[in-house]
Amino acid sequence: MKIRHLIVGLACYCLTDSVLAQSISPYVSDALQFSQSQPFGTTRFQSMGGVNTALGADISSISGNPAGLGFYRKSDFSITPSLNFTNNKSTFIGRQLSDGTTFFNVPNFGIVFSGAKKDTDNSLWRGGSFGISYNRNANFRNVVTFQGNSNSANSIAVYFRGLADALDLPSSRLDVADDQIGFNVGYNQAMAQLAYKGYLIEGYDSDNDGNQDVGNYYITNLSRNATVDPQTNELIEDPFEVSQSETWTTTGGRSQWSFAWGGNWADKLYMGVSLGISSIRYESTKGYTEVVNESTLNFLDQFTVTDNLKVNGTGFNATLGLNYRPVDWVRIGWSFSTPTLYRLNEVSFTSLSTRVKDPSTVGGNNPIGFRTVDNEFDYNLTTPLRTSVGIAFFFEKYGFISGDVEYMPYKGARIGGSDWSTDNSGLSERVTINNQIKQTYTNTFNYRVGGEFRYQIFRIRAGFAYQTDPYQQRIDDLNRSLLSYSGGVGIKLSNFYSDLGVMYSQSKGGYTPYQLPGAPSATTQYNTTSVMLTIGSSF
Repeated sequence: MKIRHLIVGLACYCLTDSVLAQSISPYVSDALQFSQSQPFGTTRFQSMGGVNTALGADISSISGNPAGLGFYRKSDFSITPSLNFTNNKSTFIGRQLSDGTTFFNVPNFGIVFSGAKKDTDNSLWRGGSFGISYNRNANFRNVVTFQGNSNSANSIAVYFRGLADALDLPSSRLDVADDQIGFNVGYNQAMAQLAYKGYLIEGYDSDNDGNQDVGNYYITNLSRNATVDPQTNELIEDPFEVSQSETWTTTGGRSQWSFAWGGNWADKLYMGVSLGISSIRYESTKGYTEVVNESTLNFLDQFTVTDNLKVNGTGFNATLGLNYRPVDWVRIGWSFSTPTLYRLNEVSFTSLSTRVKDPSTVGGNNPIGFRTVDNEFDYNLTTPLRTSVGIAFFFEKYGFISGDVEYMPYKGARIGGSDWSTDNSGLSERVTINNQIKQTYTNTFNYRVGGEFRYQIFRIRAGFAYQTDPYQQRIDDLNRSLLSYSGGVGIKLSNFYSDLGVMYSQSKGGYTPYQLPGAPSATTQYNTTSVMLTIGSSF
């Protein structure tokens, strides 16, 4: 059993009422998250919004457009450390909270060995260069917190009871050993076992046969004093009110080692190819807490559901690039990257901690903790291809302006692997996930514009990047596009250069912690500021 399907109510972005009913798989979110890239490379290129397709002679060309290596006349080395600040503002049930984190990393370093021919060589083949680089293409490190008070409409405990209602099993199938919770059972039963052991739901003897049955007679401990109407056999619940909060912490990133070669034909046509070895490391911890504010029940105080997930894996891709200079002041670039083929491993589990008002009612323990078994699962992910075209206009020795258009067919992402093909149910699930990817996402165009002004040894740069909302339909009335603004300064000497830059990015997202009609959703404004410094040397 793939355990993350147990926690779909906690883990996935809930889209629309119709989508909620279909239970969108969390692997659909993975397909997007592990495909999107942020502007990457040296400070120089990031300060210009990430433009790179029509430019060259920069370490960023190794993984961007390898044809840019053909512009090198000297060998080169550079390293780019970065300091990053995230500040996220979430609104949930009318309350706004801010959270974020600060972290340091090295998003880019690399080396180029130039094989350019001397200027006295009159052959049309002008030589080529070989480069190796490391790039952090996406950062997953972030913290988001939301909290809302006075929700009397629903509770995640009601969500758990709804899962149990569909089982129609004796409660003995839920009261399992602690180390067997979630073992070799389906989604509804595993979460019902966790909720049952944690006193969020309990059985009710509906037919007076002395056995606690489940199904429509599950009672949440939020309304333990509830009764059953003898005429309609319907559950009559006491009113309750809860405070709800969640903190979602993620770490890791997607990075790539690239090995590239680029050549120069007659100082007119530049061509290149690179091989990329990409890796994903993603860790997520979601702690969802409910505190009982008002209830006739003097039993339950609060409880926390924690979802833990780790994903690691490696993939491979290749990039082809061309750059053409029809006249000295114009360059036209093109690059094409194949889909990245990943083999991923995930380990996940869900835990529940319940705190009661009177510990003597539960054997003197407070809080009471339970968790599902660890589940490890391997699968394949194929992220979409990407292709971009760019143009740059040069103004003699004073600088240039450049723009890129990138095509990203997110609908082409695919999930697969032998673990989804061992039986008909696994194959059906894989087909369902891939159909959901095609129905959820769209093919997009992303845009980057930037420029550089030169005065003697000094450089001034600015840029802008826009990543289009990848969803077919606007969800929760949110535009999920990503906007990035950047700028920087630098100096360039004959054998040394240094650049300082800043990039600010903002986007929006929505999140629903559990799936119930009328369940509250959190809206988050994501803000990230990165300060970068590149130090490099030609040799």
